Amino acid sequence: MRVDGAVSRAPGRPLRVGQRVEAVVRPELLAPRAERTDQVFRLTDRAVLFRDGVLLAVDKPPGLPTHATADPSRPSLVAHVERYLRAKGAHPYVAVHQRLDRDTSGVVLFATDPRANEGLARSFEGRLVEKTYLALTTRPPALPDRRLRLSLPLAKPAETEVVVREVLAHALLVEARPLTGRKHQVRAHLAHAGMAILGDPLYGEAGRRAPRQMLHARRLALPHPLTGAPLVIESPLPADFVTLLASLRAGSGMQPVSGGSRKGSPAGRP
Repeated sequence: MRVDGAVSRAPGRPLRVGQRVEAVVRPELLAPRAERTDQVFRLTDRAVLFRDGVLLAVDKPPGLPTHATADPSRPSLVAHVERYLRAKGAHPYVAVHQRLDRDTSGVVLFATDPRANEGLARSFEGRLVEKTYLALTTRPPALPDRRLRLSLPLAKPAETEVVVREVLAHALLVEARPLTGRKHQVRAHLAHAGMAILGDPLYGEAGRRAPRQMLHARRLALPHPLTGAPLVIESPLPADFVTLLASLRAGSGMQPVSGGSRKGSPAGRP
């Protein structure tokens, strides 16, 4: 997108009367379903990270949209959740309070009962939800500080806390915690800081050294919408992330970081 001739990547940007907006359409992205690379996925108990009477957290694979798209023949995580609930004999009520990009993997939390909506909305709007991502990024010529606080407006103010977990020969392993909830926030902030996520087709270089956008929603911590009790839900690194990280470490002589649980925990730590 260009606004008055300048590239604009800020979703939700207000426009003024008289501004000229140009959109570049890539026909290859409108290919028939048979040519798409959507992830073949079936939601089973194994991919359920947490479930109670009002919530369901799912381990989303890369290559699958969270929401239904304009093409009704394409799969989506929401459709898989509805199908899963029907198979369990439950009413297929699914309310979405967060989303992940198609090629981002990890924790996605849904409300499966209307009673959870008010509490979830209050937590997300009040910044009571702690979201932690892991990403493999490019390594800038000048190494960044180990801890960073990135602030770059994305139509609205946006802030992300970043911790560099490992410095590899040709990449970085970073942990990112967005303090606000803007579209593409982690991707845009890391790229702006010189640490574009490997495989990111929009803010980095798609296909270069990575099978997809190497961003993983590792952890979600929030108060339970009905009880207020602390809830922590974690997702393990998917196979493609583990494989690429091992390859990068092999070239750097780095030691692996510790792993984590895949199930939700009712306490402050998993």
